[in-house]
Amino acid sequence: MYPNNLLKMVLTKKIVEVHISTISIGDSIICNDGFERTIGKGNIKRDAFMGITILGDSYKLGHIPVKKVIYEKI
Repeated sequence: MYPNNLLKMVLTKKIVEVHISTISIGDSIICNDGFERTIGKGNIKRDAFMGITILGDSYKLGHIPVKKVIYEKI
């Protein structure tokens, strides 16, 4: 369109280590394979034996923090 009217939006990515129980649907995490993934309804499971799992990983029963990606607008 018009070059002067273009909306410029710059996002920065911030990575925070959190407990597995704080991850909810719609959050983005960095998995153990290094890829960034958005968590959906079918990705979080609660099991009586393993506890909470995300994408099949229990993060050593909650002892390893999950790397959550937060996008911030500048």
